[in-house]
Amino acid sequence: MKNTLCIFACAVFLWSPPAWAGSDADTARELLALEKQAMDGWLKGDPEPQLAISDPEITYIHEAVGKRLDGLAAVKELYAAYRGVPLFDSYEILSPKVRVSGDMAVLTYQLAQHRGSATKYWNGTLVYWKKPEGWRIIHAHWSGAAQPQP
Repeated sequence: MKNTLCIFACAVFLWSPPAWAGSDADTARELLALEKQAMDGWLKGDPEPQLAISDPEITYIHEAVGKRLDGLAAVKELYAAYRGVPLFDSYEILSPKVRVSGDMAVLTYQLAQHRGSATKYWNGTLVYWKKPEGWRIIHAHWSGAAQPQP
């Protein structure tokens, strides 16, 4: 009986997910919700939701800029030209993937921007750092994509 109980306890321990197993899924949901809020802001020409989750020391690369921007002030300057201008009529977040390691996470996805009958695709990589005030983007990289992800 004692051996059977020990084998059962070991099997439960080995097959049970660790206590932290759900945290990656929770982080993925949280980051996707933040990204959706940011994109919803861009639907109205409002960059504030995007800026609110950007770290003061963010680095930002976008093919439209042609160089790396360093710091939130530089990103704010870039976004100022788009304030009040909706960037798209609707959007889709395609094939999102979140990788988590401690207080760092990387979100990659393809953004489909719909404007009228035209659709533009972007590949996005966002590196998040969990700080006391919440998840903040410390690096963003956007490049155009010729076709949607499968």
